[in-house]
Amino acid sequence: MMTRIKDLGWELFHIFFRHFNFPCKLGLINVGTPGENSPVFLSGNYTLTVQRVLRKLRGIDCYLLVANSRGSNVWCAAGMNEFSEYDVIDAINVANLGNLVKHRRIIAPVYSAPGVDISAVKRETGFNIKWGPTHLDDLPRFIAAGFKRTNDMFQVKFGLQDRLEQAVSTAWCYTMTIALIGLVWPIFFFTVSGLIFFVYLFGFTLYPLFPEERHWRRTLTITALLTTAMALWALWSGWATADFLLWEGVLVAVCLLMAMDCCGSTPLHKSTIKHWLLNGDYNSHFSPVIDPSLCINCVQCILVCPCDVFAARRDAENTVVVVKPDRCEECLACFKQCPTDAIFNRSGEVKGDVKSIPNLEVLAARDWSHLKSEDRWIGAATGLRGGLPIVLEGRTTNAPTVPPRRAASESAATSLIEIGQ
Repeated sequence: MMTRIKDLGWELFHIFFRHFNFPCKLGLINVGTPGENSPVFLSGNYTLTVQRVLRKLRGIDCYLLVANSRGSNVWCAAGMNEFSEYDVIDAINVANLGNLVKHRRIIAPVYSAPGVDISAVKRETGFNIKWGPTHLDDLPRFIAAGFKRTNDMFQVKFGLQDRLEQAVSTAWCYTMTIALIGLVWPIFFFTVSGLIFFVYLFGFTLYPLFPEERHWRRTLTITALLTTAMALWALWSGWATADFLLWEGVLVAVCLLMAMDCCGSTPLHKSTIKHWLLNGDYNSHFSPVIDPSLCINCVQCILVCPCDVFAARRDAENTVVVVKPDRCEECLACFKQCPTDAIFNRSGEVKGDVKSIPNLEVLAARDWSHLKSEDRWIGAATGLRGGLPIVLEGRTTNAPTVPPRRAASESAATSLIEIGQ
């Protein structure tokens, strides 16, 4: 019982402080009794992630290679150039992995794709990086399927547990920033802190039920609902008008704070506060388009994209095209992994928080006017062939693309694709 309580306390501590870096020991971890043919999984050295990966791997004889992500999660670290091919190469060499296993495959988290040059890892170590499922919860199913991903394992996910953890950790950070108020005005501090936690838990728990953020619809809906609830409470409790206006002002401020956080605090959106203020949405700055004359059909952009932005042509030509640019969340994994710089940017802008791509601003600002004919693929009908999303060229349509945050078609969920195909 005490062990369970201790484990629960450890988990809660790291959830509340998940915005802080907590590095763990680097190196190779034996899970079960691995041998020379056992699979090798890759992780950064963020303590919470490593422990969760180990729990998912329980009962599997394998290796977990912990590389240096500076104690941060791999997505943030990869974007900030703090988890790169050099860290993976160092981890492989220090662990003497080449002499421990016969195969040359490492299964890596796909969220590390914005930072890791897989060709450099192959060139320096002989190991191929293969991408695992997007969400950790799918890891056991991925293993059971013979290390193959179904199409739903490609997709970004933001489930209830993810949303709750994001809500409490972010609310806790803001509560700590106003902690000094508690020394001189404790009642106000605890009331504001409680309001912050309530707003964040309300907004993130019920996230799928609110409208998409277009023209501030989500923010206005949440604010209106909470304002109505506060007004009813004020009437029932007999608040003075001045008290209601004070707390209404605090409520609106917290709702705005949460709305601005959503520009980058979820795995669904990557925009800027400026863009949100001017446009009222979380749409990505980046809008990819592929030059067919440069595309070599490596399909890496498809394999690393968590939003089904790309699809392959397999009829008249073997190239990849962009079918849902409005779903792009600007992780820029496709930009990093494209070996020929075939991906251009319609908008000419990037958020600028991905530091792992050399000359990013120059590449993203290249003239794409010669590719305007490629817009014909936007909204094209797609299906699956061999697990890859394929353009159904006989049934292309100008219908609107799937709304940016809708899950992929359930019909895709049963098709398998060998990772790193």
